Amino acid sequence: MDLSFTQNRYLKLLKEKDVILKILFFSLTLNGLQTIERMMSNDKIVLVPPNLSQEVWVMGGQTSKSYIEEWALYLSSTLLNITPETASFHHESVLKYVHPKSSGLLRKQFLEDAKNLKDNKISTSFTQKSIHIEQKSSTGKAIITGDLLTFVGSKLIEVKPKKFDLTFETSKSTPQLALISFKELEAPPDSTPTP
Repeated sequence: MDLSFTQNRYLKLLKEKDVILKILFFSLTLNGLQTIERMMSNDKIVLVPPNLSQEVWVMGGQTSKSYIEEWALYLSSTLLNITPETASFHHESVLKYVHPKSSGLLRKQFLEDAKNLKDNKISTSFTQKSIHIEQKSSTGKAIITGDLLTFVGSKLIEVKPKKFDLTFETSKSTPQLALISFKELEAPPDSTPTP
């Protein structure tokens, strides 16, 4: 009787083992398929810059032109409407949105700009007049034109047309827009007289 009981118990355990192995195999297969599907999908992630005025999107390492425009307007305003007292704060705010590969270079540029503003007691105000967006794959460029007003203390010393280039990059692994360069371009012809 013990032999029959042991055999029945052994057969029951073998059946349970087979069921558990089938469940485990099914679970692993399902997880593998979900992983492949997840890697193949391009989710559209919407990231909202401050003062958003139009629909924007980021998907699979690319962004809408409107997203580049919104960020360019925000960042240029932050960088060009500045006083000696607000320079450090504005620069640190912008550095949060800078691509890691460019952060050292832009940090150095911002420190030099802040030193110049503080040493000479210069404040600037930028009035944007136009923006042109160029987009190529994961890189986007915004060319912003406008008038830069320069003050020493509270006295307006210059109003000059200026053109700035803000270049952005979108990473596929982290779908967000990051600033990779900010530079002044050759200015358009002088159309505004200096006071």
